[in-house]
Amino acid sequence: MVLKILHVALFFHGGVGKVALNLTKAFTRMGCEVILATSVRTPNELRELIKHYYVLYILSLREPFYSLQFYILNRERIRNIVRLEKPDVILTHGPLALIAKDVYDVPLVSIVHGTYANEVRWMWSHPIFSFERTRYVTGIYATHRLDTMIYRYVAKLDNVHLVAVSKNTKRELVEAGVQGNKVFPILNGVDKDMFKPMNKDYAKALVEEMFKIRLGNKVLLHVNPGSRKGTHILVKAVAMLKKIYGNDFTLLIVGRLDHKTYREYIENMIRELKLEDNIRFLGFVENEKLPVLYNAADLTVVPSYSEGAPLVIPESLACGTPVVATNVGGNAEYLKMAGLKDYLVNITEYDFHGELYAKILSALDGGTKIQSNNVPSWNDIGTKYLEKFFKICC
Repeated sequence: MVLKILHVALFFHGGVGKVALNLTKAFTRMGCEVILATSVRTPNELRELIKHYYVLYILSLREPFYSLQFYILNRERIRNIVRLEKPDVILTHGPLALIAKDVYDVPLVSIVHGTYANEVRWMWSHPIFSFERTRYVTGIYATHRLDTMIYRYVAKLDNVHLVAVSKNTKRELVEAGVQGNKVFPILNGVDKDMFKPMNKDYAKALVEEMFKIRLGNKVLLHVNPGSRKGTHILVKAVAMLKKIYGNDFTLLIVGRLDHKTYREYIENMIRELKLEDNIRFLGFVENEKLPVLYNAADLTVVPSYSEGAPLVIPESLACGTPVVATNVGGNAEYLKMAGLKDYLVNITEYDFHGELYAKILSALDGGTKIQSNNVPSWNDIGTKYLEKFFKICC
């Protein structure tokens, strides 16, 4: 049987967008017929794989209200697409599961990429100031409350199932009142054709040439920085690391910091701790260049307070580069798969830079072999989704 999937995906950038893109490609490789409904231009790589795609109304509101706006603007359009295409199952993301209310005769699966449950706990201590602090705290809290309310509601509908991107995410949903039997944990995967090992010295030389920088003997990598990602805690740990390595190490930070006051706080920290020669901000980096950065690094560090199933970890592991990460979201699942459970950092208090430093130092000393083959590819993950689809629609 050829499964017909209507995939409602608003965008294809960022972590959620990359999941939508790679799952769509995996489904088509497995012989499924995918109909795409999106509010952005369909990427060329998908246009070659998909026969039918539909344009949805573009949303102007941000979290926490974008899901409500999506439902109001696109409910009739989604109903028409379902009538025309008659899909076997609808796949969507997060609180967009609201559309199940109007397409109750078709099974719907929505991927929950995170709940902000941990962030609500820790956000009050983040070094974000002035009006940005008020806006940030209010936005996170409102998004967490509204999204979990939507999940509780849709999970009661007979045609809805939720996929949590980690076991921790499922636990957070259940603790928020969502029926446990309607939530299934499935990790995110990695494109092993793109993210794979290469000669480390060659990768370091490429990075130096691409970004016009000089790297130390030891290289650390931090992708997608921000307050929720624990960048300020990592900077403190790096200051301790300097006492061991001096200037013979480099921390590469990929991505843009999320708030002006937080960025200024980080810049002041770096000056006060005299880390200007050790830390390099690379800004936005195209996805195609990330494999070179992972391979150039001796260690990737993910010191987040809150996560779902960050793609950074499987991408780094697939390149053969170990990861030190906090025990949130799917981090523990990935590291245990790769035989790196000793590189997990438990957050027992807000400032955990001492324990983070100890784990980084241990990881840089080496000695633990990475079992990167255990990290799931997108085909592996796509197969798990299809198994779930067939159970609920056939």
